[in-house]
Amino acid sequence: MNKAAVFVDAGYLLAASAELITGSKSRAGIEVAYPALVSALIDLVDHHGSEDLLRVYWYDGARNAVPTDEHLIVARLPKVKLRLGRRTHWGQKGVDSLIVLDLTTLARERAMSTAYLISGDEDIREGVAAAQQLGVRVILLGVPTRSGWPQQADTLVREADEHIILDRAVVIDSHIRPVQSPPPATTPATGQPDAREVGRRFGAAWLEKATAAEAAALKAQAPNIPRDLDAQLFRDSERSLGALRGRVEARREIRAGFWDAVMEKGSIETSADAASKPNGELADAQVTQAT
Repeated sequence: MNKAAVFVDAGYLLAASAELITGSKSRAGIEVAYPALVSALIDLVDHHGSEDLLRVYWYDGARNAVPTDEHLIVARLPKVKLRLGRRTHWGQKGVDSLIVLDLTTLARERAMSTAYLISGDEDIREGVAAAQQLGVRVILLGVPTRSGWPQQADTLVREADEHIILDRAVVIDSHIRPVQSPPPATTPATGQPDAREVGRRFGAAWLEKATAAEAAALKAQAPNIPRDLDAQLFRDSERSLGALRGRVEARREIRAGFWDAVMEKGSIETSADAASKPNGELADAQVTQAT
């Protein structure tokens, strides 16, 4: 069949783009216009070859394989199939296997004649070779780097039929940009970000969106913050305070500020007491830092 399919390892694409734009691989540091980015990739395929597009496969990791809001944006795009592996403390799990499975299945079923692959992992090389043995042409796409050397396994580059570096202006800079962080809260005495105020501001924003039932349920769990909300609290705080790994006192103050906002209208113990209890410290060990 004269069709082309696009296989996007979002972990590679977004981390490499973040490093190119911000100098850090943290995806938390970038904002992505997903519809426009996917459209740019489809345009690239349309202009490069003569095949019709079968589908764009978008692969990413998700905590407990539950899609995030960003994943759902991608999943709703036309001709896009979202495929999720799991995200753990040690990174993504199962994503490479999904890519190899889809590559080989579509090749075996003769559903495509050309595969455009955006990835950098050596683990995908055998899937590329298997698809080629079934008559599929595999074109590897890479994200440009500051050094000029692609952050892709050399064995994968050699295995591909063609290697193309994405146009930074057309594909990356037009649709991915650094996060525009609000001015950090500061203390008059030092001019440094105030961790407690940052946490309080997050708590106030959360309460504005929460229902009365959600707010009551959260208060009932004090001093423990649900794991996902705790991780979100620290990801948001890092935009103002920088990396929080190992900064126990700052993390304690952030939680205290969060409870200040949540308990403002309640009668449960004060946030300062809640944040200083052992259970509050235990939550630190449960939080996975965003990368």
